[in-house]
Amino acid sequence: MRLGRTALLLALACSLLTGAAQLVIKAAADRGRAAGWTDASTLGWLLAAHALLGLGFLAFLLALRRGELSTLYPVLAARYVWVVAATPFLFSTESLTPLKLAGAALAALGVAIVARARTSEER
Repeated sequence: MRLGRTALLLALACSLLTGAAQLVIKAAADRGRAAGWTDASTLGWLLAAHALLGLGFLAFLLALRRGELSTLYPVLAARYVWVVAATPFLFSTESLTPLKLAGAALAALGVAIVARARTSEER
């Protein structure tokens, strides 16, 4: 089965949505430590994270209707790149070290290799 543009975009959307959910969960954890888990502001962040996860799940479900799991699943690894790149800008206690940057680059390279290998098999 050929990987269509729509399937790829849906898998990338899933990656972005679930990556954003991880960042929101981190924000909730930070607020929960300060205000307590039952505080309304903390619960709001957790509800937002669940909404993002649900939308990501839906995007991936729709992607799977248009493509193969073995092709689409590696695209989800891009989530690690988004989270590593965004974390130091959103959380002052986090930093982007050369080792973290190298790991994110390797993850991105792995996604590209899997996608390229799959495309080559289809030719």
